Amino acid sequence: MSNRGGDSHLIMPTKSRRPTESAFYQQNLAVWTPNITAKTLWPILVTGGIVFLAIGAGLQHVASNTPEFTLEYTHCPAYGDASGRSCAEIINRNPGAVCKCVVNFTLDQYFPRDVYFYYALENFHQNHRQFVISRDDGQLRGDVLKAPSPRCHPLDYVRRDNRTLPVAPCGLIANAIFNDTFDLYQRSPDRRVPLVGGGSVWDHERELKFRNPPGDLREALQNISRPPAWSRELWELDPANPDNNGFQNEDLINWMRSAALPNFRKRHRRVDHSVAPFEAGLPDGHYTLHIRYTYPVASFGGRKAVALISPSWMGARNPFTGYLFLGVGTLQLILGCILFVVHFFFTKN
Repeated sequence: MSNRGGDSHLIMPTKSRRPTESAFYQQNLAVWTPNITAKTLWPILVTGGIVFLAIGAGLQHVASNTPEFTLEYTHCPAYGDASGRSCAEIINRNPGAVCKCVVNFTLDQYFPRDVYFYYALENFHQNHRQFVISRDDGQLRGDVLKAPSPRCHPLDYVRRDNRTLPVAPCGLIANAIFNDTFDLYQRSPDRRVPLVGGGSVWDHERELKFRNPPGDLREALQNISRPPAWSRELWELDPANPDNNGFQNEDLINWMRSAALPNFRKRHRRVDHSVAPFEAGLPDGHYTLHIRYTYPVASFGGRKAVALISPSWMGARNPFTGYLFLGVGTLQLILGCILFVVHFFFTKN
């Protein structure tokens, strides 16, 4: 029965806020508290150390047996140059020039399929803030009718044929795309190693992030200029494969993924294992690399290299994970031995 006050207002009973009388609500559940002592802890540390050392040794074995070969060619001598200059000297004195160099090397081990061809750059800060943001993602998605983004300045417009034209793709990062080209030959016998593209771009990148304008690509880009440092138009980046042109060009997409560190490498090509005699891999022996050298790096203290990699189930050769497990395992063993000594020689029974 409810109560009414003198002013005839209904007075409701106050609901108790006291928790239910149960072990859970009153925090009286049975608990187990570990008794951490030297006696209980040293076996755990020693066991963990042995396990980590075994895993680290296994990872190091896999990494050391992963075939990988790196060849630096920053200062390779110019082919046919009577004065014996390097391609780096020629490019520095004549920006935009094309230099050819030929480098011989030897593979000391067999590279099982699949074999990938990478290029590597050192001291190239692709992660610099002004460099990373200098792009127009809307333009890369195929919208070439709109004005380039202000972030692309000063590479948003250029003067060509007495006309001011928008640049596509605009910005610093697209203008600085890596443009050296390579041909690999096997000696004894003399045969060309087939290097092809494909497989290094995710499907969603071409579907969402990099798209060509509708219709004929050349007509769509008729009033658009290529970046100033480019020697080819956007629609002729790959004459052998019409689907690999425009903003969906594989080399362009790879380059537009900014590297986090100043020393990085990007996948460039792969060996075509459908061609004999490379069905099973790349044999050991003597090889020759023909380089069309156009990308300048010596002026800012950079270096260039190529790498042949046959990844294992762990990917490319990477000893860091193995070293990490070995380091943690060693630390656990050292701590376990210290606690063992403390327990048996300094603990009173």
